[in-house]
Amino acid sequence: MMALSLALLFATASAAEEAAPATAETKDKVPSYIHDIQPLFNKRCVACHGCLGSPCNLKLSSFRGLERGGFGKNPYSNHLNAYARTGMDVVKTTEEWRKRGFFPVLSRGGSREENLSRSMLTQMIEAGAKHNTPGFSRKALMPLYAKRYEHRCPATPEALSAQIETNPAIGMPFGLTALAGKDIETLRDWVAANAPGPTDAEKRKEDMVADPKAVRAWEDFFNADDKRSQLVSRYIFDHLYLSMIVLDESPGDYFRLVRSTTAPGNASQNPPARVDVIDTPFPYTNPYKYAGVDRFYYRLQKVTTPRVQKNHFVWKLNNEDIERLQKLFLAHDWGKHVHLDGKHDAPWDLGNPFKVYEAIPVEARYRFLLENSELIVSGITYGPVCLGQTATYAVKDQFWVFFVDPKYDVSVRDPKLGLETWETFMDRSLFGNDAYEQAYGAALKRLRPKGYTIDAIWNGDKTNDNAWLTVLRHESNVSVMKGRQGGIPRTLWLMDYSGFERIYYDTVANFEYWSGDVPKLETLIFFNYLRQEFEDNFLLLLPKGERQKYRDEWTQGLGQVALALEPFAGEEQPTQVKTSARDPIVSLVGEIQEHMGKTVSGPPDLLNPHVKPKVSLDDPITSYDEWVAAASLLTQTRAYTFPRFLPSVIILRLNDPQGHARVYSLIANRVYETQDTILFQNGEKLPHLYTMSIYPTIVGGFPNYFLEMDLAQSGDFLRRLRDVKTLRDWNRLRDRYGILRNSPRFWEAYDWFTNWNEKHRGIYAGYLDLSYYDLFDSVY
Repeated sequence: MMALSLALLFATASAAEEAAPATAETKDKVPSYIHDIQPLFNKRCVACHGCLGSPCNLKLSSFRGLERGGFGKNPYSNHLNAYARTGMDVVKTTEEWRKRGFFPVLSRGGSREENLSRSMLTQMIEAGAKHNTPGFSRKALMPLYAKRYEHRCPATPEALSAQIETNPAIGMPFGLTALAGKDIETLRDWVAANAPGPTDAEKRKEDMVADPKAVRAWEDFFNADDKRSQLVSRYIFDHLYLSMIVLDESPGDYFRLVRSTTAPGNASQNPPARVDVIDTPFPYTNPYKYAGVDRFYYRLQKVTTPRVQKNHFVWKLNNEDIERLQKLFLAHDWGKHVHLDGKHDAPWDLGNPFKVYEAIPVEARYRFLLENSELIVSGITYGPVCLGQTATYAVKDQFWVFFVDPKYDVSVRDPKLGLETWETFMDRSLFGNDAYEQAYGAALKRLRPKGYTIDAIWNGDKTNDNAWLTVLRHESNVSVMKGRQGGIPRTLWLMDYSGFERIYYDTVANFEYWSGDVPKLETLIFFNYLRQEFEDNFLLLLPKGERQKYRDEWTQGLGQVALALEPFAGEEQPTQVKTSARDPIVSLVGEIQEHMGKTVSGPPDLLNPHVKPKVSLDDPITSYDEWVAAASLLTQTRAYTFPRFLPSVIILRLNDPQGHARVYSLIANRVYETQDTILFQNGEKLPHLYTMSIYPTIVGGFPNYFLEMDLAQSGDFLRRLRDVKTLRDWNRLRDRYGILRNSPRFWEAYDWFTNWNEKHRGIYAGYLDLSYYDLFDSVY
């Protein structure tokens, strides 16, 4: 519902914590939470209040989240000390959340007038209705955005009332056009009637699944009794606990894999047996000790909350995948030296996968990561929180990711790389990383003395499109897609098994979202080591004489200091890959594309071609094909100035004369001298290297602008975009075709894109976040 941290000023005091029944006089008029209120929150609020780090930690994606209320500390501010964890399953009751400092956002137990006057939910909505009428001043919001990370949320209605009086622009939806009158009346009627929640019957209906037997089949797989299966389940959970699970056999349902104190029920029981989540701080935390139980169970918990695209990535499964996982992990002998007898079980409470899962054959572990690489990398880049902020500084704006084939991977052939201890693998210090890199380089020299061939790149058997990933950074958030998309990037990665595990555990499994700044800075620094490692791995495919040139070009300025301290593992390795002397990267990409095949690399990228079509921007555009050809003249080129003025993500609706529409995302690809300093955004930009890519779908979860035009207008738009030389030029073009936050059509446009997303992207779609929408030029 609102936009940024500051935006969340929902604060209330309440005389009663639990929902009271409606009075007889109002019973017939009370809106239903399930049918009226939650759908309203979904379409107007959860975009910013639907994730772990929602502004003021108010989650409006469920009645439980609304009941929990808000939290005074700003999760995005700088702070040295750790905050309490705020996952919805950390504690079970509203009373426990109150003890942790959460304050109510609803008032109950009084008269209709008292409930409304003391409910900050309605006060903020009504402030927005009064001051955010179409055409409201966008400039009035600037002071609030400028200090959004300094904001502290008031915890009483009196404190909030004072803030509203001082600055009426804080009303909800924050910085956006007010809610429709009928929506406001619905909320008012519900709050006045004591804000009743879902009934038991409604909650039972929500928990029903389409096919309980399919759910039970997976729970049986994860809860198998033998020691090897239990260790495999731990490994899978560690790596995919953030993903959304969709079962082909249970259409329309979404699940997440959790650990529970309660066992699965009867296979035909619907809804399935109750899930009591054991929400440990880390996925590898000992659940027995944490929950005080002798047995825990892996469960598929149905997700009944709305999906938000900023942290939504799908693990799509069917019953045949059970057999596939059993074959991958359990069909082979693990070795006679392996002891899983209760006395030698894998340790808990240890964030080192190399030591914990040493018993599982390393190739099985790696193939699991490879076959689900988009999911694993999505966990690395999306994460459970709303915004990445400084965490994304280590990510470059556009790059492709490839993987070393298990047959060629030295960390598969010699998992310990000749090191004495597994601790070195997860040692995040400069010295620990150097020791690892030295060992990796020595292993390359010993096991791959002739260097890599093109076959060293995993091609997914030319069928698995997880073999080629496109990763995009949009300032404080990141997108991951499969295939060769967006045009040839400036930098590329080649990941191996041990590096894949290291970066996942650094940024996901070991990441403390609740921690202070120091641990987060350590994560950022280690990510930079790993990014450099993967760029170096890719450079090993090039001739030795070309490697340092690209290494220095990809990291400049202050980054050269860090570069000098980071070993180039395998720098002297030969290569068996033949590339052209004129443009080694372009010719290498051609070799990789042929090696991958069409299924993996994807269809020809006509929007971002390396060789441009022979068309003119002065030609009329009467079809989508003509639009694609014309637009491609402006993508992946440094010939124009306009990319330096683009925001990160623009989503375009393009209408044809027959009443149809297509959607395209215009993405800015920025370049910086280095990612080795968190100050790079302020002084190390290389705007002459910026480019734009266009994608024929919705990209990312945080649009900066919606644009809308007809095909007949698209030529004018492209010509004006080409001619942008200044920020003022861009602003004029934006105002001509964009839908600004104070437009009377804003919510109509948002709903249209939401519906398009659901219709065309299906299970992969979620609500778009509005935190960065139409931010002013000095902000984005």
